[in-house]
Amino acid sequence: MLTEERILMSTVKTAKKRRWRLRHDWAWMVAFVVPAALLVIAVQFYPLLFSAYLATQDWTLTSSQFSEGFVGLQNFAKVLQNEVFQRAVRNSALITGTAVVLEMIIGTALAYLAAGSSRIIRAVRTLLILPLVIAPVAAGTLWRMMLNSQMGLTNYLLSFLGIQGPDWLGNADWALVSVIIVDVWMTTPFVLLVVLAGVSSIPEELHESAALDGASRWKSFLYIDIPLMAPLLLLTFLFRMLESLLSLDSIYTLTLGGPGYATFTMTYYIYTLGLRSFNLGMAAAASWLFMSFATLALLVVFWLQRRWQTAQ
Repeated sequence: MLTEERILMSTVKTAKKRRWRLRHDWAWMVAFVVPAALLVIAVQFYPLLFSAYLATQDWTLTSSQFSEGFVGLQNFAKVLQNEVFQRAVRNSALITGTAVVLEMIIGTALAYLAAGSSRIIRAVRTLLILPLVIAPVAAGTLWRMMLNSQMGLTNYLLSFLGIQGPDWLGNADWALVSVIIVDVWMTTPFVLLVVLAGVSSIPEELHESAALDGASRWKSFLYIDIPLMAPLLLLTFLFRMLESLLSLDSIYTLTLGGPGYATFTMTYYIYTLGLRSFNLGMAAAASWLFMSFATLALLVVFWLQRRWQTAQ
């Protein structure tokens, strides 16, 4: 009887201690989480809500310090009907799609070529990642001088091959090509570093076993490396896609959106509306449309990933 009472008392004490620990842990969690949550709300949600308010207002700082009235969805309609915005959407899709695909292909190829521990390979890796440490503004300025059609280094080197260099930044089509080239040059090292880390983490025994079974290096890459690195490659692709869509500094320093509106992107269009024309209402509406397009692009990528995993 006494033994049963002792067991019961011990169980009650254990339960009380557990409840006390839970209350203690909950109190500490609230003490740390609530301030962080309030900070996130203040830093992120408040600007989003205020921008949603601005998107429904007729507010241009050059004509009034205050909103001139509620206009509903008229700002969204004006932005969608604007030909410059429509061109900016096409340019953003073209630049991002082309540049990111090229970066993934070139970065992956360079990662395999630069894998190793010899001194020469380490030196080559160091040279390959140098563009990553250059500020985008400095890189854009550097390339603007190099792509100058009259005195630029690029056309000067092409002349030695008997090639008449184009007007890189003065022609609408070549200006888009120039933007893509600069984007690929600046951010391919990021893909290289990430893929190189993934390649280094794959056990060499898998490749040796595949080689014993008669698999070529290319088949090992397709059926071993790609499936193992698929989550890493997808994450890298998403990072690069978002970063490319948000890119502004390289466009600003390289082409200023020109010639004409040839290299306007969605971010540069929003910049001109908000910080050059000071049309806060339309700039906020364009920002929400941009966020919607970016979210839609992410959903498409995730849908393709799910289809690919299902097919496997």
